[in-house]
Amino acid sequence: MKSSTIVLELLSGYALLGDERFALAHGEWELLLALALHRRGIGSERLTELLWPQVGASVARNRLYVALHRLRRRFTDDLLVTSTRSYRLNESLVTVDLWSFAEIWDMPEQHACEELAARLETATNAAALYEIPEWLAPSYRRLEEFAQAVVTTLADRALGNGEIERSVRLARRALAFDECDERAWSVLIRSHLLAHDRLGALHEYRTYSRAVMRELQTTPAYEFAHLLGESAALPLRLERTH
Repeated sequence: MKSSTIVLELLSGYALLGDERFALAHGEWELLLALALHRRGIGSERLTELLWPQVGASVARNRLYVALHRLRRRFTDDLLVTSTRSYRLNESLVTVDLWSFAEIWDMPEQHACEELAARLETATNAAALYEIPEWLAPSYRRLEEFAQAVVTTLADRALGNGEIERSVRLARRALAFDECDERAWSVLIRSHLLAHDRLGALHEYRTYSRAVMRELQTTPAYEFAHLLGESAALPLRLERTH
């Protein structure tokens, strides 16, 4: 096949080859992810250990060679750069969405924007449709944490700008990633207080208290009780009387 620019949208499970955009099969997606996450190259033995740990070495090697052949046939013979049984994606032809995210992993606050948040949420939702292999779980969790940090930052900014409805909406989106996200709960409770909705703030505080007790066997940070004053304990007392 003639070489052309290849865009791998691995966070959403798609590839773009020329003018054609198509969904990746699970096996293609997993192999391309392994290659993308090992940008400098990965040996055949390590690839087979990651992708087919449940089968013998000879069977796994055969599966790898077949899978690589199919990738080259579907995209281009120049998709991969090989050297002494090591493989890496050909960066002169291939761009990968994961690589652009990797450059800002540790700076969610500086890069937070609605477009980035939407891309990350789309990516985590799409990835969840696949069966996440054990070796990929840490990277997938890091992606979720990054998305959560970006959305929470946007919620905090919205609250600072007095955009109460938007701050509440964004805080709830952040809590979809982690129901014990202290920063998101703080934004949510402060949003209600800024709207002079003290009962709403108390309700959110009680919900948060249940979540951290259930998941972490602890109580909310002092900041929350300080925000709500003496009435912060009221919902908890009522809960214990039932």
